[in-house]
Amino acid sequence: MNERQDIVFSKNTVEFVTVAAEFCAYVERANEHDRKEFIETLLKILPLLYLKAQMLPDEERLGDDELEDFVTEDSYEVLRITIAEMLADKDCYLDVFVADMKYSDTPVTKTISEDLADIYQDIKNFVSLFKLGINETMHDAIIECNEHFRDYWGQTLVNTLRALHEVRYNTAPETENEDEYEHI
Repeated sequence: MNERQDIVFSKNTVEFVTVAAEFCAYVERANEHDRKEFIETLLKILPLLYLKAQMLPDEERLGDDELEDFVTEDSYEVLRITIAEMLADKDCYLDVFVADMKYSDTPVTKTISEDLADIYQDIKNFVSLFKLGINETMHDAIIECNEHFRDYWGQTLVNTLRALHEVRYNTAPETENEDEYEHI
């Protein structure tokens, strides 16, 4: 087995692909879940996705060509809107990890739905490239996904996780039936 195949079919890569595919499938079916279930499942999948992404190899790309994007603007928007509608008033949160925040007098508001759609876009493109089964493309998809994780979606993921944690555990209940935490 050559070096390209070693990272493409390594244990760490296979585990990341598995979690990545599960994340994509779950958020694509967001409308099939209620808000409570959706949030609780994301609080389990997102840390695992982060952990498995950290274990991806840090190597050089083999090809010079841009990798294909599979997520269209329309599919991105449909996913974002679906999640936003489900989360409703719990979608917005204040983000303190924005570079512009240090120069701003006003808080920066983000949305969980847009963050999840952004993460989904990178992960879905990766999973789709991997499904092509072309070793060089799969190799470069791993490297690009790892670069995007370090530069963008890794931080977005932990910010979103913080916001989801807040919604799940620290939002004041609107009803007296706290056992079922219907406030989420």
